[in-house]
Amino acid sequence: MSTDVDRRDWAVILARGDSRRMGAPKGLVVLPDDPRPLLRRVAELHDDDGRPLCIVTTPALAAGYAGALPRRLRPVWALHPSGGDTAASVLAAVARLGARATHLWLHPVDVPHVAVATCRLLAGTSRREPAAVVVPTHDGVRGHPVVMPCAPWRGRDPAAHDGAMRDLIRAAGVPVLRLAVDDPGVARDHDEPPGTGGRGTEGGSGV
Repeated sequence: MSTDVDRRDWAVILARGDSRRMGAPKGLVVLPDDPRPLLRRVAELHDDDGRPLCIVTTPALAAGYAGALPRRLRPVWALHPSGGDTAASVLAAVARLGARATHLWLHPVDVPHVAVATCRLLAGTSRREPAAVVVPTHDGVRGHPVVMPCAPWRGRDPAAHDGAMRDLIRAAGVPVLRLAVDDPGVARDHDEPPGTGGRGTEGGSGV
């Protein structure tokens, strides 16, 4: 995490999806390689690296997700109804955090395999290019977490934007910096139940 006095990085876990293919909320799924549910794995990755947590989810899922976290983790909850795409989730986090955050680390709850070393690379790159959206890539595939400044999105209503965050970024002219990393975990998500292709699939970032 940046040590800059005027910089405040928050990890934003995106967990607002209805998880129809999983058959259960994604954040509560446990994979064979780790006894922790996905939400806890992603939350502890960022907590261990010094970033406070904001979890974007729906009012219906919040109680179950809160029960999946150890008590020592005290995230800020950004609740927004289901539906829409990534822009609504990101803008809900921006609105909820307000002046507490200058930069967000957008991390879908179903991407648990990111290495700590990758986070350190992203942090250093974002410190050097604080106005840019930093997107990790592996073998040309865009992944997560994505690090972005909050300033371009302040004052926008989440309910008014139900498309992809990349469309807002493009329209605002915010620079995007793609960072190639030697970490397949950035592009490895889990959108099917364990045992039905549970190794995960490569999927592009919504940014």
